Amino acid sequence: MAEFKLCGRVIALSEVKEIPSSEAGKAPIKKRELYMDCTRIDYYTHQPIGQENKVVLEFGGDKVLDKIAALSLQRDDVVAVEFNIVGTPYKDKQTGRNKVFTSIRCYDVEVLQRAGTQQAAPAPQPAPAPQPQPQPQTAQATVQTQDNNEQNDGLPF
Repeated sequence: MAEFKLCGRVIALSEVKEIPSSEAGKAPIKKRELYMDCTRIDYYTHQPIGQENKVVLEFGGDKVLDKIAALSLQRDDVVAVEFNIVGTPYKDKQTGRNKVFTSIRCYDVEVLQRAGTQQAAPAPQPAPAPQPQPQPQTAQATVQTQDNNEQNDGLPF
C-alpha cells in the first residue's frame, strides 16, 4: 500500500466525534477532522504559489486520536500528515452499478513548526572555489603500431 505525506498549516481541529456503528452492539467509531491550508508557499518571500489548497483530513483510531490530543495542535502550527488512499468497492443500490468509495486514512501527524515561531532562513552558502579548467591538448596523441615504419596519422587503427 502506498504511503503519502502532506504538509500544511492548521486552520482548525474538530472535537472528537462519535459515529454510531451500523452493526448492533458494536462500539461507535471515533473520528476527528483536521482542516489545513496546503497552499504552496515560496520559501523566501512567503507568498502563495498557484491556487489556494485547503483540505479536510479525517483521523480515526484510538492511537492516532491520542497522539493528536498529546500534540495540542493550535491554529497556524505547521504539520506533516501521513496517510494512505484506500478504495472500497460497493454496489450502488439505486443503479445496481459497481462503484468504488475512496477514502483517505490518516495515520500519523508530526508538528514541523509551532505557531508564532519564526523558521530560520537558510544561511547563504559561500560560492564554491573555482576549479581549474582542463587545458586543451595541443600535442598530437601517438599511437603504437606493430610496424614502427608506418606513418602515424593519429587514427587508433
